[in-house]
Amino acid sequence: MTDKEISQQAKEYLMQISKTDRLIKRLTETVSTLRSSLTSGNYELKQDVVQTSGPKNALENTMLKIVDLEKQIDDRIDELVSMKADALKKIKELPDFDQQSVLISRYVQGVKWLQISEDMNYSISQVYKIHGNALLSFGTKYPNLSA
Repeated sequence: MTDKEISQQAKEYLMQISKTDRLIKRLTETVSTLRSSLTSGNYELKQDVVQTSGPKNALENTMLKIVDLEKQIDDRIDELVSMKADALKKIKELPDFDQQSVLISRYVQGVKWLQISEDMNYSISQVYKIHGNALLSFGTKYPNLSA
């Protein structure tokens, strides 16, 4: 495997954190939209109707969708916490503190490149170089990563 492939594999593994975080945000936005539709919709509640074959009106359907999405969000949050803990454990085993700092800032905390360079008091090009070396170090140390 080439250095580029090793680095790419490490990057894909670490990027799963931000992808999962984005998915959680989208699901949360969907729940908010559904909740808004509950308060703005013209739902008519019928007290005398007894249902045995499942929900038949829009209010119940929307509420069930919200409950299902909230369960998905909870599951994804648990997954995200595990992913971050695993990544942090692995990153902290790298010997170079600058490499650790860049990987943690970028992939675990989701910090933008410019902010990382300002926080570390390095130029953007220096941060990119540290990042490239960090990915290679990470991928070499953990060759069997699965994204």
